Amino acid sequence: MRQNEGNFTSIDEGLIEGVPSDDYYANNVRTLIDFVVDRYQDLLVDEELHFAESVLNMTADAQRLYARILSRRGPIYLVEQFVYREVEDIAVAFEELEKRVLIAYNSDVPPELLCQKLTLARLRQTFDVLDWKASKSALISEIHDSYENEEIVNRIRQEVSWFELDQTDRIATFSLLFFGDRHQDLSTFVVHDLGILRLEHYVLDKKTRQFQTREEIDCYLSWWEFAERLSEGEPLEIEQLLEFVKLLQTQQINRTLERQRSKLLNRIARELERRGELSQAFQAYDRSQLHPARERKLRVLQRQGNQDKMEELRTNILANPWTIEEKLFAEKFKRKFIAPKNYNTDEQVLRESLTENIETVAWRDLEAKRWKVWHLENQFPQALFGLTYWEWIFAPVAEAFVNPFQIGPRDLYTPEFFTMRCDVCVDPLNDSLPLAERIVRTYEKKFGIANPLVNWKLFDESLLQTTIRCLSEKTIRKILQIMQPDLRQMRSGFPDFFVVKPNDDYEFVEVKGPTDQVRPNQHIWLEALASINVPVRVLKYKAVQ
Repeated sequence: MRQNEGNFTSIDEGLIEGVPSDDYYANNVRTLIDFVVDRYQDLLVDEELHFAESVLNMTADAQRLYARILSRRGPIYLVEQFVYREVEDIAVAFEELEKRVLIAYNSDVPPELLCQKLTLARLRQTFDVLDWKASKSALISEIHDSYENEEIVNRIRQEVSWFELDQTDRIATFSLLFFGDRHQDLSTFVVHDLGILRLEHYVLDKKTRQFQTREEIDCYLSWWEFAERLSEGEPLEIEQLLEFVKLLQTQQINRTLERQRSKLLNRIARELERRGELSQAFQAYDRSQLHPARERKLRVLQRQGNQDKMEELRTNILANPWTIEEKLFAEKFKRKFIAPKNYNTDEQVLRESLTENIETVAWRDLEAKRWKVWHLENQFPQALFGLTYWEWIFAPVAEAFVNPFQIGPRDLYTPEFFTMRCDVCVDPLNDSLPLAERIVRTYEKKFGIANPLVNWKLFDESLLQTTIRCLSEKTIRKILQIMQPDLRQMRSGFPDFFVVKPNDDYEFVEVKGPTDQVRPNQHIWLEALASINVPVRVLKYKAVQ
């Protein structure tokens, strides 16, 4: 069993007074590779292990250069742009990377990509149009109209050298196994970790790792590659889309793969729907387990005129909604629906033309009444939830934590967050310890430790004590119960202000300017708070007459 460091992230050892040292970026790469090999050695193939060994055994200069390359966006890089103080001999470092087959010089690439890499001035010089006055994009179009592709590449080759990363499939695999998805890479890793964070202790062992078999890793990478083709707008035939739907028909035990499968099904189904293949779209949505699959199925049935199936599905959604958003959609679908409004709206005329943020105006007006005002929005309920359910957030659950540098679990905003933890954690709402006492204890014990739901700068001790003093145990409980069914939905839309009067009466206030309207996510929170008798209102400012 392995735990993260739980204090300061070890990746920041290369920082000197907040400035990266010579080995900072190289340390990041070594950390990533060391961790993946240690955690997944039994699932890595020989070529991947050789890649790891090759990178770890490079000279310091080559490691530093390679780390800098990985922290920048490709796929093409100009050699002349890589000049760094920490790399003493850049030419020798490049030579080593090429020998280790980590980069490929002057490879065959689309000429338009090469042109994009050059500045407008360099393009003018390379193609002898020094008097060109129009834009860079216009010049690139002119170049493509005037020259064959081979000539374009040859001319650029005479001016600059470029390279591409080699073994990108190895890099993709290691990034996936470290970050948990293919949306993050070392560039985001470096930016995120330039500050020093105190991280909570959490378990990283073989039982809870994200992938248990090589087949799961390869499956994720294959599906991700297809998702990229969709994102890039590749013109796929209907037969290709349907073939992929067949590959996605089986639900996955691995939660990461199941989320990826359902998201892909929703995307493919939406594309089929746009192309008028309604029956095929319905079948794809039907295999998905993620919102908005059932919402889209209702719309497809409506377009097909199938009233009976439509009403049957709507009834099923209302009986067992996946999300709050889905439930609200089913309630108003096909009806003249007027959203219930159980909260009050107070109107106030602006004393002068609006020249500043409307929240600033409201803050000043409320404080003029000697009321204490905190502008917290969603930070208020999130902090209550984060402090109450701290143990749940950092529980040893499979696929939740994939590396030692996370501030929270990967499944925090997924529908299965609670179901995955109910067997290993006791629900604080069912525990004998009073919620207020639990929140204060957690605050004192965990203060300053990173939690995705708790903003320590905003939720200070004064606000904590005011909250515990003014909100009853019953009220805190009900707010948490509102959030439980759909944490993803309820992380936005909370009223702007927490207002406390001298007698400790309190209210939550949503502020709106003359042209502002209550948004759907705000209406959800306003209605929910009003339904549990929490003082809440909208303060609507009207324009000066």
